[in-house]
Amino acid sequence: MNTHYRFFPSVILVAAAASLLPLSVLNAQEMLSPTVVEADRVDAERDADASVSAEEIEKIQAPDLKGIFQKTPSVTVNGGNPMAQQIFVNGLESPLLNITIDGASQGNLFHHAGSVRVEPELLKQVDIYAGAGSALNGPGALGGAIAFETKNAFDFLAGPDDRIGGLSKALYYHNGDGYKLSQTAAFGLGPNWAVLFSGNFTERDAYEDGNGDTEPLTDYKTRNLFLKLSGRFDAGQSLDFSFEHQLSEALGFDRLNVTEDFLNATGRPTGLLQRQELARDTVALTYQLNPESNPFLNAKANVSFSSQDYSRLESDEFAELDTFDITLQNTSRIGDRFESTYGLNFRDISSDVHYLPLAVPRGSEEEQVFGLFMQNTFEIHPMLSLDFGARIDWYDYQDYEGNDFDSSGFSPNVGLTFTPIENLAFSASYAEAYRGVGIREAFISGARPLGLDGEEADTFKISASYDSEHFFASASYFDQSIDNYIYPIAPGRGGPNGSFGDIENDGYEAQVGFRHSGFLFSLGVADNDPSVDGYDYPDDIGMVVAGRRWVADLQYSLPDYGLSFGWNVEYRDEVDEEPFGRFPAVAGKDSYVLHNIYARWDVPQWEGLSLSLNVDNLFDEEYQDHTIYTASGLHSPGRELRFGAAYSF
Repeated sequence: MNTHYRFFPSVILVAAAASLLPLSVLNAQEMLSPTVVEADRVDAERDADASVSAEEIEKIQAPDLKGIFQKTPSVTVNGGNPMAQQIFVNGLESPLLNITIDGASQGNLFHHAGSVRVEPELLKQVDIYAGAGSALNGPGALGGAIAFETKNAFDFLAGPDDRIGGLSKALYYHNGDGYKLSQTAAFGLGPNWAVLFSGNFTERDAYEDGNGDTEPLTDYKTRNLFLKLSGRFDAGQSLDFSFEHQLSEALGFDRLNVTEDFLNATGRPTGLLQRQELARDTVALTYQLNPESNPFLNAKANVSFSSQDYSRLESDEFAELDTFDITLQNTSRIGDRFESTYGLNFRDISSDVHYLPLAVPRGSEEEQVFGLFMQNTFEIHPMLSLDFGARIDWYDYQDYEGNDFDSSGFSPNVGLTFTPIENLAFSASYAEAYRGVGIREAFISGARPLGLDGEEADTFKISASYDSEHFFASASYFDQSIDNYIYPIAPGRGGPNGSFGDIENDGYEAQVGFRHSGFLFSLGVADNDPSVDGYDYPDDIGMVVAGRRWVADLQYSLPDYGLSFGWNVEYRDEVDEEPFGRFPAVAGKDSYVLHNIYARWDVPQWEGLSLSLNVDNLFDEEYQDHTIYTASGLHSPGRELRFGAAYSF
């Protein structure tokens, strides 16, 4: 793996940014009484379209990104090699979204490898914001945003007087004979401070598909190291400083998500079969001040640095993508009806690549973004509220040939929510998002044509929701477009201006469910149909036509016995495709049904001990995930058993 030569200087920058924080934080032990307030910060309100909690992740023992979003119909993660997992929200790929981990944005390394690497064990909450929306989604959120938040030491300490806590865990994978070991320890450092240490290691062999055939080159290793120092004080003050290191490695050809047979059949070079690595190092500092006595002050500062790395070790090809972020914001309440969140974003991105097929074997790109934003909520009437806001972003980009691009855009949004009775709400919203010319993919960089404009997205959405003690239901319809979509691999497949064209996408999502006395049932469905006028290829960089997805979930728990059970069913509709042009193997996607079950026992006789069993793809369905056109993609795993044991202390 390549040395992140920009990483440690950036760590110093993040640490230096701490000096900008109010003195009340740096001298908190002296200036504040030793009383810990609530461990969780209170952020400005921003309703997510969907969320995944740590409890859900723990219940299903989610092993990767695909497991995290298993129950979220509108979010799809492709199967096959875990190092090539890519996220799609309503059919639009993660590079079109603003994805952050503790505020640190994650860029696009290589379209045949995964760009978002997270450790499910460490996640506290995942929020999904679909489509252009709130000004708080950050710069360039054309297709929406996903915010991953990690746990802190207070999540493992039972109370302010606790000095030690943690979790020891072991997991065995039956399909692809492998294991995962993790150890997390939290230490209270007095009444206000606590520190969290966590490390885990996973190693798996190649798995078998539903036909009993071994899927080549799906074995991998991954490790994660995590450190987080947290402080909680009076006056709603909190401070979190974290460092995370991730490294995954596997043997593969040039394209980790495409089969060797397909490459040979279509005349594409496979490249060397060699060891490949994906790495990420992230440093994040978050400070919040939210005194209850001051309605005008709910300030939050986030400073972060994320260094992502994709490497082919034998051929010495690599891409490094470093991102430095600053977000400063404050929320003010005026009276009982008006709330405003306003602030600024600054982002500096640098990309360095060594890729032999390029005419210039080594190149670098630089991008800077500065943005101002405001998002407001006004309660017109107890039954009617108005949300409105805007952001303006300025982009400065230099491609690897030294060409400079300056672009800027204004992104307004407005929404109305009507609540005629308690628990029932109807809403309608319209939002725009702008992304200037900049870095689209680190590994295959290229010069952009002069005069290229940025991308503009808009989303219209209507929705309804009802949530009572036992019954809940929701439904939404959206219509979105992305104008002038810039194809990541310059000069692109579009016209002479380097644009891919305009993406049009519409669809819906609905869910209905019932819960009572340890029983929960839900049924959800999502469908979307992204397309580009005049371009027939249904799955390409940035979008995928995956077909309608149904997700049914059944849970039952017996708290007195420490038992919980779950059954999840996914049905994916078929997708009609016709062979054409240079993609003769595109011939449609078959429907499939997956059954996943789990059982968990929190042993009453041994406090803190839990045992778990998961069976994914219970009936050994042979299928290929619909997030890449079927002829090229890897078969997904067949029946997969996971046995786990965990001890919390």
